[in-house]
Amino acid sequence: MKTLYLYLIKKYIPPFLGTLFIAVFVFFMVFVFTYIDEIAGKGIDSITLVKMFSFTFLMFIPSSMPLAVLLSAIMTFGNLGENYELAAMKSSGLSLLRIMRPILLFILFLAVFCFSFSNYTMPYIHLKQSSMLYDVRGAKPTLNIKESVFYNGIEGYSIRVGKKENDGQTIRNILIYDHQDKRGNTIQMYADSGKLQTSGDKNAMVMTLYNGNRYQQMLNDNSDVQGRPMLSASFQKQIVTFDLSGFQMKRTDEELFRNNAEMMNVSQLDDYIDTIRVEREQRIQNTKENFEKYFNAKAIANSKKNDSLNKFDVSIKQYVESRNQAERIQLIDNAWNAAKSSQAFLEGKMSEEEDDIKDKAKFEVNWHKKFTLSFACLVLFFVGAPLGAIVRKGGLGMPVVISVILFLIYHVISITCEKMALEGKMDPALAMWVGPLLFLPFGIWLSYKAAKDSALFDMGVYVQPIVKFFKRFKKQEV
Repeated sequence: MKTLYLYLIKKYIPPFLGTLFIAVFVFFMVFVFTYIDEIAGKGIDSITLVKMFSFTFLMFIPSSMPLAVLLSAIMTFGNLGENYELAAMKSSGLSLLRIMRPILLFILFLAVFCFSFSNYTMPYIHLKQSSMLYDVRGAKPTLNIKESVFYNGIEGYSIRVGKKENDGQTIRNILIYDHQDKRGNTIQMYADSGKLQTSGDKNAMVMTLYNGNRYQQMLNDNSDVQGRPMLSASFQKQIVTFDLSGFQMKRTDEELFRNNAEMMNVSQLDDYIDTIRVEREQRIQNTKENFEKYFNAKAIANSKKNDSLNKFDVSIKQYVESRNQAERIQLIDNAWNAAKSSQAFLEGKMSEEEDDIKDKAKFEVNWHKKFTLSFACLVLFFVGAPLGAIVRKGGLGMPVVISVILFLIYHVISITCEKMALEGKMDPALAMWVGPLLFLPFGIWLSYKAAKDSALFDMGVYVQPIVKFFKRFKKQEV
């Protein structure tokens, strides 16, 4: 039995690792295509890109585990059934569940690893990846001055170059507008030729101009633009330095990202959820006290220095009837203003309550997600293994089609419920567990059918009774 169990595990691990890599790679490529426009052309050094892409690749491992387990289970047991190895094991007295036992133990170990990875490693990976992606997306595009096109990438300048020579430094027919004072193009420079150079630390661009003119409009308090004096000067050589420090990617303090739900483990999420709950209860109590203090009838009467409601135990109707016409009109105006103030007060508190519910739901969703991914691996294994034994097809044909369809159904259900939970339309616990729990009965039913050697996908089993029925009906007619 030990040899058989080792053989089954060796049959399962290669397709599992292969499908896991493919699944992670597919998710990674979706990420690259999504953010390629915000990453490319910004001159980010290769080391930073490699780090960010590495963290991104690792980030998709937990979410790819269920698909890898499902596909590899269908492939493994499909190959065993197609090569009649599964039939030979059953003929020796082994049940399907006993044949599945060694791989099931491996899946249990995998589920524990998936939870540990999600709980302890993923927060660090999310922190590094999110901070790097934020910095890369916020970086400015690299300096790219094209011929005969005004370049406005350097703040405070507009630069046009008529022609760029092949050496990459010599430029001709240069026009520079300087509007750093934010009062128009007060300085203009024209030059026949020049050279472009970048400082060693790449924080500045030095442009050496030859044979040109410089025009400057003198700024003063005179609002008459036509009356401002103009200075003109010719030069044979002039050096202009442009600050490029804004083009360098600036690293954001990672502490600013630590309060995000993805950057926390289960214990931290518990503490944060409990803090949100306590603050929410305190806010509700404060709202109730403030409303009773400032927005009831006695508070309004006292605020208008009408203390009759406190001196006598009378109803509001009696109190109003005891006033004269002018006082009644004043009371109605006060009540109307108080009602509008109460409505605005409650609407503001309702908006705060909705934000609290969504904020709390975000942390609860991530808390449950750390457990549901591991549970989904177990459930989808009990879907894939018996399904492969029934289909009896290995390789990358039918198993891939079946597993992709099943995983898409599971993924759509999970994502839809998760979005509903984040919007406050569904309980987070129910939303995160509904996908695996819906597939659990399906897996139990498939395991029962596979254990009974049911020909579930044999079309002859379904067509033959229909054919017999019509043959019997035809005989009765004859």
